[in-house]
Amino acid sequence: MIFLTYDIYFLFLATGLGWIIARLIRFAIHKRGSLLREFTLAVLFLFLWFLIQRTLEPFVLVLDRTPETPNLVPLQGLVLMLQRAIAIDHTNTWRIVAINILGNILIFVPIGFLVSVLTPHRHKGWLALAIGLAISLIIEIVQLSFAIRVFDVDDLILNCSGAWLGFITYLLLNQIKPLKELFGQIAKAQRPRSWVFVLFYGAFVFAAAAAIYWRDYTAYLRIPQ
Repeated sequence: MIFLTYDIYFLFLATGLGWIIARLIRFAIHKRGSLLREFTLAVLFLFLWFLIQRTLEPFVLVLDRTPETPNLVPLQGLVLMLQRAIAIDHTNTWRIVAINILGNILIFVPIGFLVSVLTPHRHKGWLALAIGLAISLIIEIVQLSFAIRVFDVDDLILNCSGAWLGFITYLLLNQIKPLKELFGQIAKAQRPRSWVFVLFYGAFVFAAAAAIYWRDYTAYLRIPQ
């Protein structure tokens, strides 16, 4: 197999610098902003990078990899995993199962929560679910090229459940008056055409990721084979 280590930390620096510049430009255009909202957005940005690190490490691409057969049957993998755990019935096995299931759920809770806090729209739940699904799907597709990673529809189900749980957490905390006022301030501070910003920044991240891959791949080709 041909392995290529992806420079994920350079991508983090590039997109982090791009984020700061983009937010400053957006502030200069609209002449208004909110420190609370900027802080919340920064938390979301940093959490997404934490999520990437946890789901894609060790960041080793297999250039000649034949993708393993993906699991496209909902809950099939979960049922099989539980059946094996029951058959073995060992503490460590059950611990691994619990970490796998709960980990895939809990790691997406902050996404559903932060999206709900940031958006002023009424349909926050569906938006949190849709964004959670989109992020999970992107990760699963990218994992097809990484070592020791397999596409699994059960991960999509668990991740979306976590995003929805984050929305439920938002609803519960929103019943507390001081927090409701705080969430309201953050949501109302949204600037016009925010989705245009999201699309442009997303395109920048994709372009930066592709450029770094091409740089690393070109360097690999220069190595005497």
